[in-house]
Amino acid sequence: MLIQRILYWGLFFGLILEISPAVYGQVVQGRVMSLDAQGNMEDILGASVYFKPIKKGTLTDTKGAFSLDVQGKTGWMIFSATGFKNDSVFVDKNQFLHVHLQPSNKELTEVRVVATPGNMDNVSTLHTEILTMKTLAKAACCNLSESFETNASVSVSFADAVTGAKQIQLLGLSGTYVQTNMENIPSIRGLKTTYGLNYLPGTWIKSIDLAKGQSSVVNGYESITGGINVELAKPDTSEKYFLNVYGNSQGRFEINQQGAHRFNQKLSTGLFTHYSKQAARLDGNGDGFMDLPIFDLYNVLNRWKYSTDRWMLQWGASYLYENRLAGQNNFDAENSNRFLIYGFGSKTSRFETFAKIARLFPDKPYQGLGLILNSAQHQNDSYFAFKNYLGREQSVYANLIYQSIFDNTNHSWKAGASFLYDSYQERYIDSTFARTEIVPGAFFEYTWTVPNQLTMVVGNRVDWHNQLGLQWVPRWHLKWDAAEDLILRLSAGKGWRRVNPLAENMGFLANGRRLVLLGDLNPMEKAWNFGATLTKNFQIGTRKGSLVIDAFRTEFEKQWMVDMENGGELRMYSSPGVSFANSWQVEMNYSPWKRLEIKAAYRYQDVQADYLTVQGTLSRLPKAYLNKDRVLVNIAYATPYEKWKYDLTWQWNGSRRIPNGSLAHVHDGVSPSLTAPAFSTVYAQVTRQFKKWEMYVGAENLFNFTQSNPIMSAKDPFSRGFDATMVWGPIVGRMIYTGMRYKIQ
Repeated sequence: MLIQRILYWGLFFGLILEISPAVYGQVVQGRVMSLDAQGNMEDILGASVYFKPIKKGTLTDTKGAFSLDVQGKTGWMIFSATGFKNDSVFVDKNQFLHVHLQPSNKELTEVRVVATPGNMDNVSTLHTEILTMKTLAKAACCNLSESFETNASVSVSFADAVTGAKQIQLLGLSGTYVQTNMENIPSIRGLKTTYGLNYLPGTWIKSIDLAKGQSSVVNGYESITGGINVELAKPDTSEKYFLNVYGNSQGRFEINQQGAHRFNQKLSTGLFTHYSKQAARLDGNGDGFMDLPIFDLYNVLNRWKYSTDRWMLQWGASYLYENRLAGQNNFDAENSNRFLIYGFGSKTSRFETFAKIARLFPDKPYQGLGLILNSAQHQNDSYFAFKNYLGREQSVYANLIYQSIFDNTNHSWKAGASFLYDSYQERYIDSTFARTEIVPGAFFEYTWTVPNQLTMVVGNRVDWHNQLGLQWVPRWHLKWDAAEDLILRLSAGKGWRRVNPLAENMGFLANGRRLVLLGDLNPMEKAWNFGATLTKNFQIGTRKGSLVIDAFRTEFEKQWMVDMENGGELRMYSSPGVSFANSWQVEMNYSPWKRLEIKAAYRYQDVQADYLTVQGTLSRLPKAYLNKDRVLVNIAYATPYEKWKYDLTWQWNGSRRIPNGSLAHVHDGVSPSLTAPAFSTVYAQVTRQFKKWEMYVGAENLFNFTQSNPIMSAKDPFSRGFDATMVWGPIVGRMIYTGMRYKIQ
């Protein structure tokens, strides 16, 4: 393929550059952090760095880092950020600067510096959008799955009309192709894929980095369409106490508590607790089935941090337990006969530990050694009427990373090794699926920088899978600052993953179809992803805005298909044909006047794949349940000092193809397609903020649009025609919620 040949040659020349470093200019790098009266440190995003002799500057990235070419001159470098006192440093050599800004007054010590909504990271080589606490607070954000309601790139929907499991889509493909990490530790994978988005409480989240396209080889091989990295609140910078209480009109209640304590300047700890409950049995459409599962979820996390000039250690453990129940309204888990009354039940428990160890070199700040360790035990017991599922997983992960430079900071590199161990035991009805995966790997990534002009990242990693053999993953990223307000990014690379057929498609078991597994039962997926992003920052008068246009294409070498095209059957197999996904998006962010922010975005997706017909031939179809068009508009306004905050979001989702659910339907390649209609949803929230606490009230699906009859043959749930997976729109109607946040600094 021509595109792949171009990529191979690009990687070849990138490797040549890896061993041919050159010097361009004199670069000053550094890190800007906040320092309050208690000595708490935190990276400052978007701090201004200005070098007077050349009248040029830059902004710090999400880690407070900056890089600026001073063109061999000496002079004063000025640092400033909203809510902090300005500071200046005299620069007379190529050096790394550690800058600590102090709050400008006592009141502002309780205000975090955050980015504007839809903020794009202009420093990162990857196309990265940062969702800060301010962005997340625009909606209730009870968990990770609800953190993208004001985001144009990510779509969130229910996987089916029974289990309550949610799924995300990015670049036209499901969330299984997105590598979701928690502080650079793989998080939502394996058996956790089923309900993992529901398990991370929103109040624990400090920020979310959303990267489109291929991510760094340092983080692994599973990223295909993008990466999500969730940063949690840190024990040394968090509030001493934080409380969030939430309730809604559909019978859901939630309470979150966070506490942090600093023993001294080096050691700190944080304790996070979460409890949520869905108590009410809802049946808004009158089909005899609960619209949402009732559940109890308990989640606790304890983390520690120890930091010196030369060492930084973080470690902790978490445990969660959930019991959810769904099905027909009169189903009782203790007394009902599951052969007569349709019921769904799921009990999940997960225990996880982690450790992050970093060796720092104060005299060589560009150099570092890090080790990430993680272990998890996950178990799930479920039933779909009389069909039982059991899942057990044990996982161990390790990643060793070393970084340094060639000659100067214009030529930096990272190298390391990783190890993954996964043991799975699954049973569905009378079939048992067991496997053990062992995956050692190694990687090398080189970054070439022409300050304020060009950055290129070339990465390669090799992994050996005990079942799938040797796998090579090349990735390439380019960032070109074409002008002071114009940035072009290009990316290309490969990803692969081992499929978990049952855990990743649990919602599809909520039907009467016959499950048919064809071919290889140890399937893998491989795909190439290519992308381009153009970012234009502009200013109209004194008001600033940005325009972002991106286009991505994903081409599969191998893809695992979930085929519902044939009546009465749920077929799973590796596609013998072509699969691809095209996605492009345009997004504008603009503040027409102070404290008013507007985001408007349009997204188009074309996703197609070859499916097997009953004759054994291939039939190319658009992906089911995926709308080609989507429009999102978000308007946010705050009064002075943000005492009142108003947020309004409108989403329009275009029509989409849906499978023919008739038992008599035969997929012969010429049958006419069925289409679900377009629909709109509106979200609104009002927040009143006080010194130490705030109250909020809001509504989701404000105009009460719901899909009619999301469950086929709901009156006969034990028939072959029963199907709860034909979901294309909202299942529940208007929901009103209210909540309170309280904090002690």
